[in-house]
Amino acid sequence: MTEVCTVFQQGPVILVSFDDEYAAHFISELEQACPTVHVSPLQRTLKGSIESFQPSIMVFDLQALKTEDRTIFEIMSSMHDEFPQVRIIALGRQTVPSQVISAMKAGACDFLDREASPQEIRDAIALQLRNVRTLQADRAGRVIALISGRENEGENEIAANLAASIAKKYPKGEVLLLDLTLEDSLLEIEFNVEVTYSVRDAIDELLRLDKPVLMEVLAKHDSGLCLLPLTTRNGRDGEISPQELATLLGALRNFFSFIIINGGCLRDKYCQQYLIPLCDRVLLVCPQTIGAIRAAREIVPDKAANSDQRTKFGLIVSKYEPDVELSPQQIAARFDLPLAGTVPAAWVLLANSHNLGVPLVLSSPANRYARAIRKLADELVTGLCPHEAPSVGMAGGLADWIGALLRKAG
Repeated sequence: MTEVCTVFQQGPVILVSFDDEYAAHFISELEQACPTVHVSPLQRTLKGSIESFQPSIMVFDLQALKTEDRTIFEIMSSMHDEFPQVRIIALGRQTVPSQVISAMKAGACDFLDREASPQEIRDAIALQLRNVRTLQADRAGRVIALISGRENEGENEIAANLAASIAKKYPKGEVLLLDLTLEDSLLEIEFNVEVTYSVRDAIDELLRLDKPVLMEVLAKHDSGLCLLPLTTRNGRDGEISPQELATLLGALRNFFSFIIINGGCLRDKYCQQYLIPLCDRVLLVCPQTIGAIRAAREIVPDKAANSDQRTKFGLIVSKYEPDVELSPQQIAARFDLPLAGTVPAAWVLLANSHNLGVPLVLSSPANRYARAIRKLADELVTGLCPHEAPSVGMAGGLADWIGALLRKAG
């Protein structure tokens, strides 16, 4: 198998072509490198697709040199003027100098022969993605995924509380909790809201998605956190591919400052190769048991083969008890991962907050669990957005002060 590029960090690559057969082949060759969407050159359709997907790259197939009353070069030039941040690659005949010159004049930054090998196309796209990587990091939302080796290791509660904690630092509607657990979502119970819009709905409406639309349809908690589950109780069933999830996540990054993923689906290796490249941090949640360590071992990428992706990983030791004779440092050493934090056991408090429909970090901010979550949230926000100092709300600061007094008194 040829080398696959994994540098994709924002919206899908858009292939602009009238040739459906060629487009299907093109997309299949790129599917492991980055999500790719086929769009018609009709200007109205194309413009709407760019506004929705916010791609980094458009690839124009020059096979059809004229559409409607405009040439493909005129359309290319128009899109370049309207969306100058999007890099354009032209696919045509390198043996026809007029095509190459016209494409470059229209704003193309690279020209490939239409019969180029899949690897040549992947390499060209990887190069352009690397060129825009820094710019994207400045404007795309940050993505933090939480994953465990098996269900119920504490990742559900940590994801909900972490998302609520980060949401309190940003204006309402800037943080999204994306629940990709494969079992029934508990968002309605955890946040005491009605959830009627799902990932399946968002994928079906991908071309029409924008921030105002999302603010109308997404469930929203009082903390300002937006909620999007994989499916809803009344939603229709239907398989969702990793490619569709990656395309949606790439689009959602343009609408939110932070996306927290409860990533049950990331236990699947096939899903990992599409979604992990889109994540800024991946936090492996593991309690202090050998069984949990063994279950989670396969999730961490091999250091030699996937060094770039592995650097995104960190360890959270969940349900932490100091009397357990397996320390967080020992667990981190077994995975060879940095320890991102420890979150203490708090079953009774978590059960009460779950039944109340309010995340524990909001309902009881002075307890040890909430303080650990806030500390983790502050470190993640500071690490990913070093120029954005995390704000400490009055409630959180007061809770920490009271907690310190109680510890001294004890």
